[in-house]
Amino acid sequence: MQRSRDWKRCLVIGSEICRQKSQYGFINEVANEVSHAPPGHVFQPAAALIHSCMFFPFRQIANAAVSFLPAMTTALALCTAQATTADAAELRQYHYEQVSISACHIDLQQDALRMYWKDPAGNLFGTFANLRAWLRPQGKDLLCATNAGIYDKDHRPLGLYIENGVTLRKLNTRQNAYGNFYLQPNGVFIVEEKQARIVDTASVDSDRPRWLSTALYATQSGPIMLRNGEINAAFDPASINLFVRNAVCIDPSQKIVLAMARNPITFHDFARFLRDKLHCVDALYLDGNVSRIYPSLEADIGPAFGAIIGVEKVIPQK
Repeated sequence: MQRSRDWKRCLVIGSEICRQKSQYGFINEVANEVSHAPPGHVFQPAAALIHSCMFFPFRQIANAAVSFLPAMTTALALCTAQATTADAAELRQYHYEQVSISACHIDLQQDALRMYWKDPAGNLFGTFANLRAWLRPQGKDLLCATNAGIYDKDHRPLGLYIENGVTLRKLNTRQNAYGNFYLQPNGVFIVEEKQARIVDTASVDSDRPRWLSTALYATQSGPIMLRNGEINAAFDPASINLFVRNAVCIDPSQKIVLAMARNPITFHDFARFLRDKLHCVDALYLDGNVSRIYPSLEADIGPAFGAIIGVEKVIPQK
């Protein structure tokens, strides 16, 4: 059963790539094919995946390729090995009211969640590619990542930012200003040893030793989207304010999710997805149209952003 689930997981990830490449919605065809594949019959969904990624003139080539069983076996075995040995953090794809949403599910009991702004020489990372290039000589890489909040024109976090227990940017308590950061209540995502929390800015400001003395990482942003399972009252269910958005949220079991709506969505609908589909109780908006998530085809397409939040993995030694 585990092997069957691994095939399906690997192929569904592949089908999402196909969907992005083709933009013809073949993901539904592939997902249906995978879900009905008998256990052990791996070449049938594999063929469906190849077919879905190709246009008609090339499908005859795909049929011929499937006949090369040794090569297919090797490729699919590598895929299964990757699926079965992965860390707990996992990027999943969701479709919610015609919006494609990527979500990285993180367990702090197993996963190494970090934030990154600049390298030791003071150079901005700015992109996932730059960060990965810095991690690799250390024998590390990213499992998943996204931008870690709103920043100014100089790529400095607009509010509180703590990295490796060091406060690099102070708490921003300003309220009456323009921009999503200042929509109330805004808040801070705080990562401690084996746990995390989202706390509104006013509470953090009123008792900084309580909330920040044990913080390993923190990023301030806004607005808070969910608090104790309640959607921010400022969000209008009838809003037509549609943007690409990303957020961090926490479920009742202390699992963390980095989520990105890759198609435009309203604040209210995004918050409802985080609550109803991901079962988060607290959520903090990170940013809008500049947002990207790794891994994805467009992860490094676009301008540099400020800080990055991600899960590290150790690269296996060969």
